[in-house]
Amino acid sequence: MAKKFFVLGIGGTGMRCIESLIHMCAIGMFDETDLYLLALDTDKNNGNFARLKAVKDAYLNTKSLEASGRTSGKDSFFTANLKYYEFSPNYEVKSTFKDVFGYGDTQYTDQGKTDLADLVFSKDVEDFNLRHGYRAQTHLGSMMMYHSIIEAARDPRPNQLQKYLQELISASQNGSPRVFILGSVFGGTGASSIPIIPQAISEAAAALSNGSADIMKSAYFGSTLLTAYFNFKVPSEAERNDQKIIATSDKFAMNSQAAMMFYQDDATVKATYQKFYMMGTPGLDWDPMQKTSDNISKTITGGEAQKNDSHYIELLAASAALDFYHTDESVLQTNKENVSADYVYRSVNDNGKFEFQDFVGQARAEEFAKKFGMLTIASILCNNPDYDFIAGLQSKDQRIDGYEDVNVEQIRSLKDYFSLYHFKVEEDNTLSEGWLRQIYRSAGQGDKFLFAPEIFTADTKKELGKADWNKKLYKEEGVGKDNLFKTGFSSKFDKFKDAFVKMNVEGKNSGSDIFTNRLEQVIKQVYDTLVGIYQF
Repeated sequence: MAKKFFVLGIGGTGMRCIESLIHMCAIGMFDETDLYLLALDTDKNNGNFARLKAVKDAYLNTKSLEASGRTSGKDSFFTANLKYYEFSPNYEVKSTFKDVFGYGDTQYTDQGKTDLADLVFSKDVEDFNLRHGYRAQTHLGSMMMYHSIIEAARDPRPNQLQKYLQELISASQNGSPRVFILGSVFGGTGASSIPIIPQAISEAAAALSNGSADIMKSAYFGSTLLTAYFNFKVPSEAERNDQKIIATSDKFAMNSQAAMMFYQDDATVKATYQKFYMMGTPGLDWDPMQKTSDNISKTITGGEAQKNDSHYIELLAASAALDFYHTDESVLQTNKENVSADYVYRSVNDNGKFEFQDFVGQARAEEFAKKFGMLTIASILCNNPDYDFIAGLQSKDQRIDGYEDVNVEQIRSLKDYFSLYHFKVEEDNTLSEGWLRQIYRSAGQGDKFLFAPEIFTADTKKELGKADWNKKLYKEEGVGKDNLFKTGFSSKFDKFKDAFVKMNVEGKNSGSDIFTNRLEQVIKQVYDTLVGIYQF
């Protein structure tokens, strides 16, 4: 029976962390898991939000076009069954603090309340537009987000936050669910929401259940404490005057330091959470919009134009969620009883090179290397038009019968997913840059990231075809260095096809024992074939 796991991604960084988490699910690191994801952001039109939804849709439709056909599995790709929800406070009509607060009316009916607001918030904070987030104004954001969650729970109109909470309520009535928060501590939405989210969703759940649910008592909570790891264009004086309040990356390091002091000392936070994952980078030299910087003439505060490239630390955050998922319950229960929290971190080598154990620990390093590597090869086999193995199953060219009934729309979704995961071959035969290539670039390129650089340095379809990914998938040292295969007189692709056909003929494919969906059965056979020829 599938285990349930609840995750919330908060703010722009939270969206990108959820994106990495979905890729972790595609890799197959959450076997036999029903993963409930809540994407929570004030900026519902954010470009990162849109990309997350594209990744989510491609993942879900690869499993099945119908929700009823999606189940969790094991020992394959796409093994977690995702349940996705969204929530954004409605700032379309009332878009400033003064609007939401009803400042104008309150000024006449309750002068004391407006005086208190004026004491806590500056005029610019009271007047800036909330649609693009809380802009590093955590004192405002905490109050506004808490208020929004409670109001959404009490809203007579059904919404996705209520649906997510209903699942959490059900899990809490039958056990001790785990809830993990993904977000940063240096910005606005994430930084202001992490301290209050457990209390907010607990009060919201109590309202939904007429007081019968006590999430704070039954659930275990963990969170990332993700410090500053990028910078962006310094706003001009004109932009500062126009926007009233605007987040600037030069304050991120100071914000991070203040936040870490808060999480170390605050008794309420320690009583709420059982485990924190502290993470950051040595410097702030990562520009998340480097590829488009030449076309950017002003500071991007949010909206469709904000499409930040992915960073390896977001994968590390997703790996933290995996660790929390597998943490022994006795540890979490002891922390809960003692009103304490574990603060954990993981450092990387002084040479700046990342190994698989840096992300998932020594015990899961080989599993991670195997599944991560095999999914990467599967993306090449699927999205390089010279191979296009999955689509080719429906033709006689592959010498394989019995796959004519694989749904064409699902195949398209799988190709869409691999485009977002790794690359897409454009009309001029160049390769677009998906999540994995962005992760590789953020880690410093060369041999600093988990795999051999040859796959990622290929800029065209032709160059990728020449890459020796059968012998140079992994780095020359570390986990995976001995996992390779030789082709003899055949090509890399022919070697794979021969192994796939042999497994098919010998009836060794176990996909039908785990999955009912035809494409998932094919994906399982691809997984087993790759694991076999790479000698795992």
